[in-house]
Amino acid sequence: MSDPVAKAIEVLNDALSRDPEAVTDLVNMRVACNKALSDHSTIHTTVIEGVFRVGVLGLLNGALGDSPTGVIGAEGQMNDAGKFLRIRRFVDLRLSKVDVLT
Repeated sequence: MSDPVAKAIEVLNDALSRDPEAVTDLVNMRVACNKALSDHSTIHTTVIEGVFRVGVLGLLNGALGDSPTGVIGAEGQMNDAGKFLRIRRFVDLRLSKVDVLT
């Protein structure tokens, strides 16, 4: 498989099938980062309680993609705080993107 995004999704889904709790916990984890990392054009970060934070999917999307909206997503059940209770699968977000003509 020569497509690195497809390969990453394959590996992530395999890991998910082997240990869904560990993978879900990793995806939910966000660590503090500085504004310089938060300003990166493709690495996805968030602000929680005034602190910049980055997670594993944000970093993977920055490394593998060229889209500010990401190329790898996760589907599953989430709680009210926006954390996954259980990830069902990882998906290729490129498949659902539509080019917009203006």
